[in-house]
Amino acid sequence: MRPHDQGIDDAIARFLNSFSKPARLLVAVSGGGDSVGLLVALDAALQSGRYPGFTVTACTVDHALRDASVAEARWVAELCARRGIVHVTRCWSGEKPARGIQAAARSARHTLLFEAARAVGADAIVTAHNRDDRRETVAMRMARSTEGAGLAGIAPATLLFGSVWVLRPLLGVSREEIRGYLHGIDQPWLEDPSNENRAFERVRIRKEGVGRLLDEKAQSAAAARMRHAREGAAYLSRHMQVFDASVACLPSASLAALEGQAAWLAFLSVVAVLGGREHRLEKDAADRLAAFVHGGELTRITAGRVAFDRRRDGLFLYREMRGTEALEIAADSEAVWDGRWRIGNHGRTALFVDAGRGAATYCWDGVPAGVVARAARARPRLRAGSGEPAPSGFSAVPVLSPFDRYLPLFDLPLADAIARLFALPPFSKPPAAMAESVCS
Repeated sequence: MRPHDQGIDDAIARFLNSFSKPARLLVAVSGGGDSVGLLVALDAALQSGRYPGFTVTACTVDHALRDASVAEARWVAELCARRGIVHVTRCWSGEKPARGIQAAARSARHTLLFEAARAVGADAIVTAHNRDDRRETVAMRMARSTEGAGLAGIAPATLLFGSVWVLRPLLGVSREEIRGYLHGIDQPWLEDPSNENRAFERVRIRKEGVGRLLDEKAQSAAAARMRHAREGAAYLSRHMQVFDASVACLPSASLAALEGQAAWLAFLSVVAVLGGREHRLEKDAADRLAAFVHGGELTRITAGRVAFDRRRDGLFLYREMRGTEALEIAADSEAVWDGRWRIGNHGRTALFVDAGRGAATYCWDGVPAGVVARAARARPRLRAGSGEPAPSGFSAVPVLSPFDRYLPLFDLPLADAIARLFALPPFSKPPAAMAESVCS
């Protein structure tokens, strides 16, 4: 075996040995060198007989953006057939956006992989992101900011839609090592012409080259992000209380600790949940909020769709009334309303959701009547088509928007702490021990 083979083989061995029990894996394979290397190396390890019980299904997502995409998916299917690997193709159908095509394609790809994983009963999705991808991601984010959680780069594991983990076992392996492995076994791969298109930022970064120093930057940022998640979780658990997924309260004595970075980031995450937003406040809004919190004035401000109501005994947070929209949910389906509630309609007729249930319905111990009144008006009101209150046959579950679609392993302790505050179960843990990959 050639020396450069050791990188990918060792990574796959560590990956498979990290599972507590055998698993069914869905491997994302585009036909490019990285994903072909992952699939072939993983299949070779399983064929060795050292890892009984594991099964692999390959999935190719055809984005339908190039004429050659159908033939490329067929090429992957033929590769899998020769190796005895089950293969499925999922297509991104419908009209494509004129702008932001890469982001839209990435979102569609994740949705299609998730659906494929659920269909085959996969315990996890496995992708071929590697050391160079991580460096490029860090370089792109450094071009926007020289600090922040984003500099941790690509997480070794990410929970998708709250139920299926995406695992990335090759983050410690270089693209050159993967290509060397494929050359060594005479395994061809496909080249995506979009990888030469300098209109895309990642391609420009790749062409310019990124150095090993970015590994150290990513390792340091990843360690800091995980530490902040744990410390922020501890702060919320000690100091914050949430009432009926509608009002959060911090006692006045707990506000001084928000000057610490971990506590502040955790606080902003709760703000995003209450506002039904996927991301924390932008810097200008966060700075304005910090000045208000530490200023001590007994008044109210709004930011990120959330009202911040400062009283003598504490700070109360709740969704402001403005900007809520009505939503119709068809029979036997579900939808997310206002980014905050997942409403399931289990009846036979349409369900209508808007805001505005009366405050008299609620009584939260320790919450001032004025806060109850304002917060209650932003809670979901469910009605039947006739306008009458909704009959039985529906469900309403809080949504933690920052973590609902993507939850990087870095943030799992914080997400679990917020889930407890909102009376939700903890998020599932990765089926493999991936935490050790964070700083590798």
